[in-house]
Amino acid sequence: PEIRLANGPSRCQGRVEILYNGSWGTVCDDDWDIVDANVVCRQLGCGHAIVLPAAMTFGQGSGPIFLDNVDCKGREAALSECWSHGWGIHNCYHYEDVAVVCNEFSPTQASEGPTSRTLTASVQDGESDGSIRLVSGTDTCRGRVEIFYRGNWGTVCDDDWGLSDASVVCKQVGCGQALDYKSNAYFGYGTGRILLDNVNCDGSEPFLSACYSLGWGIHNCGHHEDAGVICTGLDTSTITSFTTSVALDYEETLTATATAATDGRDQPSQATEVVTTGLLTFEQESDDVRLANGNGSCRGRVEVRHRGTWGTVCDDDWDFPDAQVVCRQLGCGTALAATVLGSFGYGSGPVLLDNVGCGGGEARLADCFHLGWGQHNCGHHEDAGVICRGESRSEPGRERGTQCWGEHGQGLPPGLPHPIPSAGSVRLVNGSHRCEGRVEMFYLSQWGTVCDDAWDLRDAKVVCRQLGCGHAMAAWGEARYGQGTGYIFLDNLKCKGHEPSLLRCSHIRWDVHNCDHSEDAGAACGIL
Repeated sequence: PEIRLANGPSRCQGRVEILYNGSWGTVCDDDWDIVDANVVCRQLGCGHAIVLPAAMTFGQGSGPIFLDNVDCKGREAALSECWSHGWGIHNCYHYEDVAVVCNEFSPTQASEGPTSRTLTASVQDGESDGSIRLVSGTDTCRGRVEIFYRGNWGTVCDDDWGLSDASVVCKQVGCGQALDYKSNAYFGYGTGRILLDNVNCDGSEPFLSACYSLGWGIHNCGHHEDAGVICTGLDTSTITSFTTSVALDYEETLTATATAATDGRDQPSQATEVVTTGLLTFEQESDDVRLANGNGSCRGRVEVRHRGTWGTVCDDDWDFPDAQVVCRQLGCGTALAATVLGSFGYGSGPVLLDNVGCGGGEARLADCFHLGWGQHNCGHHEDAGVICRGESRSEPGRERGTQCWGEHGQGLPPGLPHPIPSAGSVRLVNGSHRCEGRVEMFYLSQWGTVCDDAWDLRDAKVVCRQLGCGHAMAAWGEARYGQGTGYIFLDNLKCKGHEPSLLRCSHIRWDVHNCDHSEDAGAACGIL
């Protein structure tokens, strides 16, 4: 079947439409990711995908929705070769139509200059062993680390992966300094060979391949351990500032200063300008937020507005710091609870935010990390909510200063229906005192355990601090404190040690693990 990108400024960006049985139809965004978008761009001869546009960026389609839950592996020649539920089988609406922005304005302009920050010095003569690229990030200076070796791209395992390793990668691809390093396939699962493992750079190396590792292709990893980086941005030695006016599809014009690699020219190449235009368009965010279906103005289902449309927030990774930001943004005082699983009823319209990750100090929910407007894998049964304390002047009868609520799920004021405790709360079970035992976490309205794969003292440190139990003395595995029951919520935990809760640590998605309860993790803390 043929494919086209509709309603965009060029043939290489727009809403994805596919021809089947003589009719054009759209593709639903369930499970859509950068790998699927890359197949579309390559099929059209438009290079590779550089960004996943927000829902409805290029408008809603019409006619049939032909494909849903598309899952490409990345090597397919056409989108129709990727797995899906089948032609015409879906549970979607046209506000979920997918769109892509490819890196080439048109195939004839592919050589006009760099449109990607994944170039290395050797790429000009073709990729050579050790060349690096960053894949599946929201911009070209963050993503999964992929390295070239003997004619093929492969990934890097996250064993021993750290900031010094990330700094070498960022420097090599001309993206400045490293802001953070990521593990557990934070930027999605790669394909092909895992080429490096146990990388250990001191930070001074010119290339990642110059750092210590086990050797090319030697590893004990899976793609769920693919390493990633987040860099500051394009090296300032190659940055030129320019002003561009961007016509947005909702009849608003944005004029902004942007940066692009220009190869010494006075103005950016047309290909570069298209890339920057796309990125500017998708960074327009609304700060509107409201609470719906609660019995008061300071509790309810969280709804956000983007481009004039109200939608909901998915509860994946939703926790107390996220609720704090919402409550503060609404002037509702401190948060009492972060609710999940549609506690305040199922919303309608699009799911606008997913995998929200606030630190707690942000001024707006839109300032927190998320997958991007309209990017999610959720249904309305996962709509997130909050319960805020409310301003004391509006509730003069509320007792102040006597309640304690946080990650520990203690002290819920009388009359609040749920939840006790909050999602992400932890406890230690079956030890000799409250600061020792099997690690259990409350999530999806029930207690579950943590697998001991990659469990170490840094993970235990987070648990001990979360419980107010002082320093971590030991991180135990193999169900030292007995086998638990129920779900195993976390596996391959890789905390850095400073996170406020286990949910904030890098980990495999809660429903993906290779453990049983004989591997339940435990911790022993020093009692304060």
